[in-house]
Amino acid sequence: MNRSPALLLICALALAPAAQAGLTLNGRSTVVAMGMQGTGKEKVWLDNTLIRRDMVDRGKAYSNIFDLKAREVTIVDHSLRQATVYSTASLKEQTEASVDSKAIRLEVKPTGRTHVLQKWPCVEHTLILTMPAEIGGEKLSFEMEGTLWLARNTPEQRETAAVLKLMQNPDFFMGMPTLAKTSPVQARGISEAIRRLAPMGLLCSVEVSLKYEGTGRVATLSKKMASHISLTYDDYSGEPIPKGTFEVPAGYRILRQ
Repeated sequence: MNRSPALLLICALALAPAAQAGLTLNGRSTVVAMGMQGTGKEKVWLDNTLIRRDMVDRGKAYSNIFDLKAREVTIVDHSLRQATVYSTASLKEQTEASVDSKAIRLEVKPTGRTHVLQKWPCVEHTLILTMPAEIGGEKLSFEMEGTLWLARNTPEQRETAAVLKLMQNPDFFMGMPTLAKTSPVQARGISEAIRRLAPMGLLCSVEVSLKYEGTGRVATLSKKMASHISLTYDDYSGEPIPKGTFEVPAGYRILRQ
């Protein structure tokens, strides 16, 4: 099962609000897609406007390195010893025609439930994101619905100024190349959700379902094989990040798209 596209889009949602020098997060994820389930461990390093996420997919190790200031994302395949660098500006152009950001509806409401992640006071929120979509001439509504836990007023949140400033730029886009090519509507919507959610707090966990609503073939298939994604952080650390964390390992082949 290729679990990467679905997981990467929600991981993007999880990471963007939390950029801070010397912050490392450890967590776990579960993805249900196309009738199959995959689980894995997550590790994320964050330093100012640099983000690295490591994951293992079906026994293969990957790293995704975001340089938000340079507007680049590098996909590292450790089994192939290869890294591919993409321009997020180019990826944004691929998704712009799919839906106007003004047509994206996002509702986030606190439920009152709370829990603590180390020193983070996490508050549960309901999340609903909807946007119009068209696939193969079929007019649809893409919907993402579930819950997320956010921590506000933490020392780490005060360190997000550089990322929040970048997100105010109308040209901001944060997404994965695979998703931008295969599901531009989802990529565009998730990027906009990241931008709107970023000032609200640091993400402790998220659990959502994704589907298409409509009367045609795509909507019917979506209902039969709905996607479900969860990501939970178990701990975080403010220890210094090792030198070279955000660089492609020596000896790897580097490609540019």
